[in-house]
Formats: sequence, C-alpha cells, structure tokens
Amino acid sequence: QGEAIRVLKGKAEDLGVSVRKIEENSVGLGKAVKELREKVHGLEMESVRLEQTLDGIVEKIIERYRVDPRTISCPKSLPDDSQLGDIRSKIEAMGEVNPAAINESRQIDERLAFLVEQEQDLRKAVESLFATINAINKTTRERFRTAFDSINEQFQEIFPFLFRGGEARLELTDEDNLLETGVEIMARPPGKRVQNMDLLSGGEKALTAVALIFSIFLTKPSPFCLLDEVDAPLDDSNLARFNEMLRKLGDRTQFLVITHNKRSMEEADSLYGVTMEASGVSRVVSVEFVS
Repeated sequence: QGEAIRVLKGKAEDLGVSVRKIEENSVGLGKAVKELREKVHGLEMESVRLEQTLDGIVEKIIERYRVDPRTISCPKSLPDDSQLGDIRSKIEAMGEVNPAAINESRQIDERLAFLVEQEQDLRKAVESLFATINAINKTTRERFRTAFDSINEQFQEIFPFLFRGGEARLELTDEDNLLETGVEIMARPPGKRVQNMDLLSGGEKALTAVALIFSIFLTKPSPFCLLDEVDAPLDDSNLARFNEMLRKLGDRTQFLVITHNKRSMEEADSLYGVTMEASGVSRVVSVEFVS
C-alpha cells in the first residue's frame, strides 16, 4: 500500500515538472525584478540628492553674487574701458569667487542627465521582465490545463475498466490559480459512493493508483516504467485487468515489474529471479519459458 501511494505521488509530481521548472525561472526573474527595483530606487535617491546639491550651489551663487547663473547670457557687444573698470570694481567688491562653481554645476547637470537615462533604461528592463514573466505564466497555465484535462479524460475511462464499473475523476483544489493548485482524486468503486482516495481500502487505493499511472502513460508515453509490487494487493479479477492494461501499453512503453504473483509472471515476456545464496549476496537468475 505504501509503495503504491509513493508511486502515485511520484507520478503526480511528474505532472508538474514543467510547472516547477518554469516557476523556478519565474522566481529567478522575480529576484532580478526586485534587484532592478532597488537600483531604480537608488538612482531616484541619487537624482534627488544631485538636484538638491545643484539647487544649493545656485543659491550660494545668488546669495554671494546676487545673480542667478541660470539667467546669465553672453552680451552682444563688449563693454568699453570705463565699463570694464566699473565691472572690475564690482568684482573686487564681491570678494573671493569660487571659479569652479560653474564647472561643478555643469558636471552635476551631466551626472543628473546620465542618471535619468539610466533610470529610463531600468524601467524599460523591468517592464520587459514583467512581460516575460506574464508570458511564462500564461504558457504554464495553458500546458498544465491541457495535460490535466487529457489525463483526467483517460482516468475516467481506465478506472471503470479496471474496477469493472464505478467512476473516478481528478479535481483541482483551486481552479482560479492553476500555478499553485493541488490535485485530488475522487473515486467511486462499484457499489460505493464518491469519496476521496484516502478513504478507499488498500486494494482500491492500489488499483486507483494504477489507473492514474496508466492514464499518465496514455497521455504522455514514457519509454520505460518500473512497477514495484503494484499487483500485491490485487485479487485475481483485478490482476487480470491489470495485466491486460500492461499488454495494451507494452507497445509503447517497456514495463519492468517486480512481483511475487505467479499470474503476473505468466504474462511477462522475460522473467528474472533474484536469490540470496549467501548473506548480503544477491544472484540474478534468468528463467526460460517452456511452451
């Protein structure tokens, strides 16, 4: 019973392998988006700081020289000597002047322009990342929905075949969130009511798990499958239908079945036995079929 449940869980997890890979990529993209947001925030803070610095320099020039450097324009004609003398006197009356103020202001303007450009590039990158994430999520939902519907359809056909009646279906725990939803198995063996798989008997659980495994292989065949004593809890009638399904699927998938059941051994194309002639030493023995 425990082995069958583990097989079921393993196969159910395989359904979401594409989802998990894409989700891992989505997590990486989310981290990149977070880092870009932090960079954008840092650039915005730097831009504000530089603007404040520039305003401070302009205020100092206005305070010291009573002139706004942003309004200064070159004269159309040069002043005569008397005007130059007056200008020199005014300059001397001003006291010491910081000759680097204009260059500093220019450098700050250039730095500000650079940061603004960087901010715009980062915003475009963030938008592109969000668009990529949305596209990945959309593809993931579509593929998951397609695979789920196909497996569910096969499951609803195989279950009554193996049980000789009854019905079963797969249900999503959250239809509105396909990226995080769970999957529940609802089954009704013949003569019983519909219930969660956890409430079934050991044999019913095993046969239901087998039905789900076969449904997955019919939807997306694999070249190889290992079944470890899956047939142990099955009675003779269920075992016959189990072996019949193995035969049908054997054309596309090679099954390696570990079993102690003679009827399952009779259905095999090749048979190998494992014995322990000495403690801790296993020996594989091939068995020749005699017709």
